[in-house]
Amino acid sequence: MRRLFAIEGLACGGCARGLERHLSRLPAVRSAGVHHLTASALVDWDESRLTVEEIGRAVGGAGYRLIERHRPKELSALLAADMRRISLRLAVAVMAGMWSMALSIVLYVSSLDPDTAWWIAFGAGFLALPVIWAGRGIFWMALRSIRLRTPSMDLLIAVGSAGAFAASVAALAHGSSHVYFDTATMLVTLLLAGRLLDTATRRSTIEALNALQSSSPETAMVLSPDGPRETVLPLIGIGAQVMVDAGAAVGMDGIVVSGESAVDRSVLTGESIPVAVAPGKRVEAGTVNLERRLVLEVDRTHGDRDIDRMGGAVALEIARRGSIASTADRIAGILAWAIPALALATFVLTPAFGVSAAEAALRALAVLAGACPCALSIASPLAQARATGIAAGHGIRIREPGAFETLAHVRTAIFDKTGTLTQGAPEVTGVVPAPGRTKAELLAAAARAETGVLHPLAKAVVAYYGSEVGAGGVRLPRGALAQDESGRMVSVSGSADDDGATRLVVMRDGKAFGTLDLADRVRPEAAAVVARLSAAGVAIIIATGDSKGPTMAVASALGLKAEQVRFGCTPQAKATLVTRSERPVLFVGDGVNDAPALAAADCGVSVANAHSAAAQTADVAIIRGGIDQIGTAIELAHRTVRVSRRNIALALIYNALIVPFAVTGLVSPAMAALAMLASSVSVSLNSVKL
Repeated sequence: MRRLFAIEGLACGGCARGLERHLSRLPAVRSAGVHHLTASALVDWDESRLTVEEIGRAVGGAGYRLIERHRPKELSALLAADMRRISLRLAVAVMAGMWSMALSIVLYVSSLDPDTAWWIAFGAGFLALPVIWAGRGIFWMALRSIRLRTPSMDLLIAVGSAGAFAASVAALAHGSSHVYFDTATMLVTLLLAGRLLDTATRRSTIEALNALQSSSPETAMVLSPDGPRETVLPLIGIGAQVMVDAGAAVGMDGIVVSGESAVDRSVLTGESIPVAVAPGKRVEAGTVNLERRLVLEVDRTHGDRDIDRMGGAVALEIARRGSIASTADRIAGILAWAIPALALATFVLTPAFGVSAAEAALRALAVLAGACPCALSIASPLAQARATGIAAGHGIRIREPGAFETLAHVRTAIFDKTGTLTQGAPEVTGVVPAPGRTKAELLAAAARAETGVLHPLAKAVVAYYGSEVGAGGVRLPRGALAQDESGRMVSVSGSADDDGATRLVVMRDGKAFGTLDLADRVRPEAAAVVARLSAAGVAIIIATGDSKGPTMAVASALGLKAEQVRFGCTPQAKATLVTRSERPVLFVGDGVNDAPALAAADCGVSVANAHSAAAQTADVAIIRGGIDQIGTAIELAHRTVRVSRRNIALALIYNALIVPFAVTGLVSPAMAALAMLASSVSVSLNSVKL
C-alpha cells in the first residue's frame, strides 16, 4: 500500500531525512520519502505486516506526529505563524548577540585589568542568554537527531555552541575572562536566519497547491426549480446541474446535458486548439467555455475533480523526491560525531602524556572552538544567497537553491510545448485574399466580424489587424458574423488541419473574400536553447497534452526526431516520464497541467507568464525574458556549485589545520575561536566572487 501522510513537527531538511531513515528501517516498509517543505511523507508498505497505527507510533517515537492530511490553506497559515515565531527569535538573537559579540571584541583587542575584564566577560555571557533562549529549538532538534541516529547541522551547531557556552561559564567560575560566548551566539543566530529562509521557502511551496485550487472558480450556478442559484462548490453534489455561460471558467467536472460550444483546455492539458463539446461530452473544472452556454451534470464532487487530483499528484511528487542532503549537510553529519569524539579523546588521553586535567580541558575546548562548524554552516547558504541575488537581477527567481544547483549536472531536459516552446496563443501566419481583393481589405473585413468576440482566434485576427472594427460581430458555433459599413454580411468560419494550423475562410455576401492561416508560433529563441543543451550532451524530449500534428510540426522546426516527442500526455504521464528519465532531470513548463512534472523533476523551471500553479511549483521561475534564460540559469548554477565547493574546502582546511595545534596545546581556545572567525570571513569573501 502507498499513502501520503502529513507530518507535524518537521522543522528542517535534516529532520525530514532523519524521519525518512527511521521509517525506512521499519521491517514492512518498502520505501519512504519525507519532504520537509510540504511536511509530508510518502510511505509504501506491506499492509499485511504493518498498520497505519503502527506507522503513527513509529513517527511519534521519533518526536513527530502523523496526521491524515494538511489542507494547503491550513498549512500555509501554520507556516505563517512559524515565520512570525522564528522572526521574533531571530530578532532577539541578533539584538542580544550583537552586544554580546561587541563586548567579546573588547576583550580580544584591549589590555584590561583582570577585574574589569571579568565583568566585561560576565556581561557578554549575560547578553548571550537570550540568544540561547532564542535557539532552544536547535538544541531540541539536535536531541531528536541523536534519537534517530542521523546527526545533522543542528547537532553540530548545538555541540559547538553548548560547548563554547559551558566552557565560558566554567572560565567565569574560576575567575578567568577567557570566554567564547561570541562563538555560541554567532552559530545560533546564523542557523536561525537559515531556518527563517527555509520556512519562507516551505510556505511558497504550499502556495503552489493553493494556486492549483484557485484555477477554478469558487462558486457555480446550480439549476433548481426556483431558477439558477449561485452555490459554493463544496456544497454541489453528484447529479446536480450547473450552468456555465460563454466566456466563464468551468467550476465542476461534469457531462454536457445541453448546449454546444468549444472549450479551452490548454490550462489542464496543453491542447493548443479549442475542443468542441456537445451533449454527452465530459468537461473538466478549470477549462474555459468559449462560445455558448452549457449545462453540465456534475459527476465528481469538489475535492475529487481532475484539478483536485492534479493537486494531489503535485503533493505526491514533492514527497516522492524527499529532502536531499547537501554536501555540507553530509559533511556536518560526519563532523557531528567526529568533533565531540576528538575533543573527548583529547580530554581523556592527553593526561597520559603528563598533561594536567585543567590543561587537557583547555585543549579539548580548543578542539571544539577551532573545529566549530561556523564556516561550514554558511558555506553553501552564502553561495546560494549570492546566486539568488544575481539571478533576480537577470529576471530569474530561485525558489529552491538545492534543486537549482542540479542544473549544473542535468542529463535530461523535458519541455512542455504549448506556451513553453511556443507562444501559447494563435497568431496570423498567412493572409491570402481572393482575386481582385487586397490584404488590407481582407483583414479589415475579418477584423469587423471578430470584433467583440471572446475567442483566441478572434483575438488573434483583431490583434494582427491592429484595432477593432465596427460595433462588434455575432459569435457563431464555428465562427463569427457582422455587417460592414454598406450593410453587406461578412462571415468568418474556420477548420483545423493535421499540422495544428487553423484556416479561416472569410466570405462577403456569400462570396469568397480570402483566407487567413493561424498557428501557435515557435518561440524565436527555442531552437537555440535546444541546440545548446543538445551540444552539452543533454537528452531533449518534448512532452505535451496536444495532438500529434501540432507537436510534430514544432519538433520539426526545432530539429528533433520522432523518438524525442511524446504527445497526448496527461499531467501524470508527464510526471511518470520525468521519474523514468536519466537523472538529473530538468522539466520546463508553464501550465497547471505541468505542475506534477515540475514537482517530480530534479529541477523544475517555469517560463515567463506561466500560470501561478506552475510558477509556485517550479524550483526556478523565469520572471522576465524568454526560455533562453535557461542557459543563464545553467551557467549560474555551474558557478554557484564551484564557489560552494571552494567554500566547503576552505572551511575544512581551516579545521584540519587548527585541530592538530589545538590537540597539542599550541593554540589556546581564544586563538582557536579567532581562527574559526577567520575561516568564516574567508568563506564570505569567496562567496562575493560569484
